[in-house]
Amino acid sequence: MSAAPSDAGGPHLERSPDDAPAVETPPAEPSAKPLDPRWWGSVTLPIGGVARWRAGPSTVVTQRRASDWRLWHETGADAYAVDAERPHRLEEEPPDTAPTARFSFAETPDTITVSPALADRPVIVRPESTLAIPPGERVTLYVSSPVWMALQLKVRRPKRGSQGPSPVVLTELPSSRPSDTWFGPSTREGELCYAVRTAARTDVADLPLRPHRAVTPVTVENRGATPMEVARIEAPMPFLALHVDRDGRLWTDGVLFTRETDDDTSVKVTPAAPAGGERLAEPRDTRSFGQTISKTFSRLLRGETR
Repeated sequence: MSAAPSDAGGPHLERSPDDAPAVETPPAEPSAKPLDPRWWGSVTLPIGGVARWRAGPSTVVTQRRASDWRLWHETGADAYAVDAERPHRLEEEPPDTAPTARFSFAETPDTITVSPALADRPVIVRPESTLAIPPGERVTLYVSSPVWMALQLKVRRPKRGSQGPSPVVLTELPSSRPSDTWFGPSTREGELCYAVRTAARTDVADLPLRPHRAVTPVTVENRGATPMEVARIEAPMPFLALHVDRDGRLWTDGVLFTRETDDDTSVKVTPAAPAGGERLAEPRDTRSFGQTISKTFSRLLRGETR
């Protein structure tokens, strides 16, 4: 598949807003806070049993049958809905539409788990307007992006030893499907990312608690001699761990961008769990992040890329 036209000026931060992607911002009036935002968890079902999970605009219904698990997935039109529903068994029949997916087994496991997971690609986010950071200043932006709903079973495989059931991820479903975007200096150099409907806030209190979105603290430090303009940010989701705080808000590790005095820029993941929180998922990619970014980034700041 050929690459889509470039809509960004380089990896990780962008100065020029001229070719900025059409990323929408949340509605001015946020919805009410959900009563219980922790929608993830496990359900044990008999043959024929039906269960449901609800996270923001996304609803997942599953049914256990003798030889397969069936899945129905529906996403509503409101990407900022705050609906949340803990997993529970339903007394009614499953939807009368064709299932979204079926997963066959010789004998179906009886327990299914749905967990939050971060995006499998970087996510492009954008402040409501281009942000200028004066020399010597440091600012933290709080960026939210949708999580995925990962469905998992523990499957017994007796022929492979006696270690017990093995976890098997059946599928991962976006709670709100972001649009695709290309981020790089050209159509040949860069990477496929997601562009989300979000706003980068400087105060986390301005972000409504949405159960299907995770907040990423992005810190930008300008050690250079001139103001630094930030129009877009690439949040490296595959390199970040996922956490939940006391209130049920989802958080990721932080990201630190530092522009040095010579215009070289370093990028660093800053592992951090919210106070009193819980770690829910490890990074998808455990390789060291940020080792090869600074040279391209500094070219971007000097205007040498698109």
